[in-house]
This record gives sequence, C-alpha cells and structure tokens, in this order.
Amino acid sequence: MKLGVVILAAGAATRMGKAKMLLPYGEQTILEHIVEEVQALNPAIICLVTGKYTTEIEVVINVNSLELVPFANWQAGMSASIQFGLSSLLEKQPNIDTVLFVVSDQPFLDRQLLFKMIDAFQQSGKRIVAAQYQQQYGTPVLFSHQYFPEIRLLEGDRGAKKLVEKQIEDVVLVDFPLGALDIDTAEDYAKFQQLLNQQDAH
Repeated sequence: MKLGVVILAAGAATRMGKAKMLLPYGEQTILEHIVEEVQALNPAIICLVTGKYTTEIEVVINVNSLELVPFANWQAGMSASIQFGLSSLLEKQPNIDTVLFVVSDQPFLDRQLLFKMIDAFQQSGKRIVAAQYQQQYGTPVLFSHQYFPEIRLLEGDRGAKKLVEKQIEDVVLVDFPLGALDIDTAEDYAKFQQLLNQQDAH
C-alpha cells in the first residue's frame, strides 16, 4: 500500500480562542506530537492543512518534514478541509492508494493506534478503518482509494463521519478510548493535562 496522511489543522478554534494545536504537550506542542507519531508510519507523503493559524504553525513545525498546505477557504468547514487535503496530497503524489486523515486536537493519538489501524486495514479486506470511542466512531480514519471520489463530494462539518456511516459494512473499527478527548475548550486542555499526569505517575 502507498500511504498518504492528511493532518487537519485549519480551524479557528473559536471556543479555545487561540491555536489549540499549539498548546504545550510536555516539551512539545500537541501538533508536533501528532506530526511525530504520524511520521513513525513512514508514509509516502504527509500534508498538513492549515488555515487561520498558518503563520503560527510555520514557526513551530519543521516544514521540511512534510508538505504544509495552507487552505485559503478554511472557514468552509471540516469537509472542505478534508477535500482540500486530499486534492493537495494527490496533486503531489498521484499514485497514493490509501489516505489516513488525522485531526490536530486529539492529543492522545499515538503510533501504536495508527499501526493497529493499518494492520486492521491490511488483514480485514475492508476498505475503511475508523477509530471508535464512547459508542461512536471518528478520526483518525483510513480510506482506500475507492472512496476518494466520495470524499470529494462530502458536505458540512461532520467531515468523513457521514461516509463512514453510509459504508459501515465496509468499515473496521479500532478502539481508541482516549479519542473521546479532543481539545476544544480550556477545560478540555486541563482535563488532558490531568490525564497525562496520571499516566506519567504509573
């Protein structure tokens, strides 16, 4: 399989009021952690879709290690960012046959989960792998190239979730309990730090 990764970091983080993906995570930022975990997969290409905080992200992220693709129309929502990320990725590497979409506000995302998802994809014969948490499913999500045309037709702010629901017979779900925590508010971030401290204490 020829894997490409799209990291979605274009949103305004209105509830947080600042670039939530650049909040500290240990010695790094959340986004640096996510980039590092994705790089462990050694994908053919990583596209980082930025928007409102492009300038701030450029300062923090080593742009030599990935393709930074600023999305001028980032206010159009999650589906538009996903489509822009996929188009940018295929423009640069047309022979990609599998794409992994990752968001930049799930701080507990790690390479173990991502490797597990790739294994599930290769062994199941199914063409979509999605993470599962709190009786729902979502990102990260992996799509085979057969679904690229449908991704280009997505609308609204639910991103790829709608497509996963529609094609559930062709989906493998991988447990990611901590995926339920995404950083939208200062309270979320405080909860994340608390969980991180508990993990470090073990």
